[in-house]
Amino acid sequence: MQWTISELVERFDASLLGSANTVITHLCTLEEGKPGGIGFFSNSKYVTAFYQTNASAVFVPKDFKPATSIAAALLSVENPYECFAMLIEEVHQERMASKRGIEFPSYIGEGVTVGENIYRGAFSYIGDHVSIGKHVQIYSHVYVGDYVTIGDHTILYSGAKIAPYTVIGSRCIIHSGAVIGSAGFGFITNAAGTYKRIQAIGNVVLADEVEIGSNTTIDAATIDKTIIGKGTKIDNLVQVAHNVQIGKHTAIAAQVGISGSTKIGDYCKLGGQTGIAGHLHLGDYVTALGRAGITRSFKKGHITLSGTPAFESKKFLSCYARFKNLAQLLEKRNDREKSSK
Repeated sequence: MQWTISELVERFDASLLGSANTVITHLCTLEEGKPGGIGFFSNSKYVTAFYQTNASAVFVPKDFKPATSIAAALLSVENPYECFAMLIEEVHQERMASKRGIEFPSYIGEGVTVGENIYRGAFSYIGDHVSIGKHVQIYSHVYVGDYVTIGDHTILYSGAKIAPYTVIGSRCIIHSGAVIGSAGFGFITNAAGTYKRIQAIGNVVLADEVEIGSNTTIDAATIDKTIIGKGTKIDNLVQVAHNVQIGKHTAIAAQVGISGSTKIGDYCKLGGQTGIAGHLHLGDYVTALGRAGITRSFKKGHITLSGTPAFESKKFLSCYARFKNLAQLLEKRNDREKSSK
């Protein structure tokens, strides 16, 4: 796959500084840039790499003015990373041409309805009374339990496990090793102090355009539904407990843990290793910075949280600035007390 710079200028409505005739043959980072490559520059941390790059072209912000001349052609656009991501998607689509047909050995149960142009990889298992939409891709070693529903254009990568009664919308992506609909961590103790499992008779519902990362687990509801809203993206190694409800277009980074029956609103962002206690409610547009420990509800939303227990980020940073100097302040106080005696 290749493009001319003039084609990219027209496609992205870019302003050009440099030659329009260069042929772009690959995508690259600024640091690893070589002739024929195109990268992007949108973060001042990479300013040195920008001026030293050997890439043939670079996407830059519209208001960016280079401080000195640079050999690479500069394509000024509204969002350099978004333009670069579109080219990544184009290359990805070429490499990952849609598979079709049935590989053997594979198993399909009774009463299954299957849409057109699907792919089933070798050693995949489809249970009874499953509904599979059009253009679905089910890779090798995928397990799909009984009474599962899978929408159109959804992809289940190798090793994904979908428990019975799960509902998956259209254009979803489930990455390798993800487990959707597993039993939640629900137990009751008796007088002797031993544990008895509370069985899960609910399910998991993924709305359209949800993406679930590798080795992420989403537990089935004890009763009713665990819900992941439209367009929400969940990274690898995330734990979503039973009866959790997550709104639309929320992004959750790796190693987040969400305890049972918590509700998270629309357009939230949870940084890596954030922990959320059970039975809480986070409103829309809540951002939790990495390793936040959320122990109470923030129903109004529109807030950025830090720390453990988490509270408003600006206040947290103000407190932290004082805390990190606490030992020095105490020493100064002790010195004053000694000198006054």
